[in-house]
Amino acid sequence: MVSDNDYCKVTVSTFNKLAREYESKYFGIDTYKPHLDRLLTELKSHQKKVLDIACGPGNIMDYLAKTRPDLELVGIDLAEHMLELARRNVPSAQFKIKDCREMGDLGTKFDAAIFSFGLNYLSSDDVIRFFNSLNANLSQSGLLYLSSITGNPEGSGLSTSSSGERVFQFYRTPEQIVELIEAAGYSILYTAKLSSPDNASDKTEDLVTIARRKSIQS
Repeated sequence: MVSDNDYCKVTVSTFNKLAREYESKYFGIDTYKPHLDRLLTELKSHQKKVLDIACGPGNIMDYLAKTRPDLELVGIDLAEHMLELARRNVPSAQFKIKDCREMGDLGTKFDAAIFSFGLNYLSSDDVIRFFNSLNANLSQSGLLYLSSITGNPEGSGLSTSSSGERVFQFYRTPEQIVELIEAAGYSILYTAKLSSPDNASDKTEDLVTIARRKSIQS
């Protein structure tokens, strides 16, 4: 039996193994582009530094690089094979192996951060660690684009595919996701609910949220 402390390692190992399959299935899909465009409308022309957390093979960064070539893009992920694909797909960006729960000092304050479906793989305690680490690297009034699969929290836990691949998934309602973002010090600017892509393995409802970090008053 896998202990709670090992749940992230199990999930990263699976994504690392299935990196090419993930890329083939999801790279270049149009489902989320209108919502990314909404993020870009909130990003002022002088705001160029964007961090993609758990970036995978670079799905989102590829779109951002083509839409706003002036952006300074940095992607982090724990799956080395995902980063190999991302470097090939988005050669203009920088990539680092980092844990989203402990990003450390990334050397700059980012104007915006993207967390696309990473929340589903974090426990409640690790969500807190994630936001603490994010806030250390995001500028005051910085933007957050967060997408997540929604679902009944009682369905959370280890799931195993027909081929034996394992991931831990944590489900939350849309209301719970919004509460987590607000509790971390953000104001919600935009939310949208949409069905999962047609080629998704499971049919779910996704939540896209764009939020702005609240400025700390001195």
